[in-house]
Amino acid sequence: MLALAAALLGHPTRTASAPAPASTAPGRTAAPLPFTWSIGSQLWEGGCGHTYLVDRAPRAVAPPPVAADSGAWAGTHGAVHGGEALVRITVQGRSPSDAVVLHALHVRVVDRAAPLPWNAYRMDNGCGGAVTPRHFAVDLDRPRPLARPVDGLDASGAKVRKIPAVSFPYKVTSSDPEELLVSARTAGCDCRWYLELEWSAGGRTGTVRITDGGKPFRTSGTRGRPAYVHDSAEGRWITDSDSGQTG
Repeated sequence: MLALAAALLGHPTRTASAPAPASTAPGRTAAPLPFTWSIGSQLWEGGCGHTYLVDRAPRAVAPPPVAADSGAWAGTHGAVHGGEALVRITVQGRSPSDAVVLHALHVRVVDRAAPLPWNAYRMDNGCGGAVTPRHFAVDLDRPRPLARPVDGLDASGAKVRKIPAVSFPYKVTSSDPEELLVSARTAGCDCRWYLELEWSAGGRTGTVRITDGGKPFRTSGTRGRPAYVHDSAEGRWITDSDSGQTG
């Protein structure tokens, strides 16, 4: 299964760096989209591996949450995804018979700044999942980032099995939704970015802007930042060197 991430239906927030959405003629109401979409933007690799940047000293940072509570934890701490952000977009048609074709997924970086000078907090000392899902890899450090399809791996059996990547286009109906997973990485910037999904259906075409609740997604590099893991036995955050971790 692939995973796609969505956030905003209707008119997106306008910024000086991003194009404004197309306007509707006076007296006319824009037709509803022929599909629905939603996103998950607080995902952890394998359900346990993730890094957040937080502008707080270790004593002022709560213990890591379970993955299901990551959004509340990140919001409380003003946390920013460190090094990688995973975004899952789920798209479902409104009709069981009239398919919507998804043609492309574009990446738009609206702001680049130096990586945040904050502490890095790892949500786990390290975890390895048996299955690495196929996904779209995005290198935010490139001048024009692209969403590149990448194979997944299934190591749950006796042999490692490749999960082939699937490129656009996709078709979705009400009974056949699609999930797309986007992995956006950076080492050298504090990047704010969003996605654009191109679609067509029933003679109509359009582009949906996918954001994090109306705001750009945000990912910042962690290179050179103090990194901490949580010692559950002592109930405190300790450095990588204290825990035996490196990097």
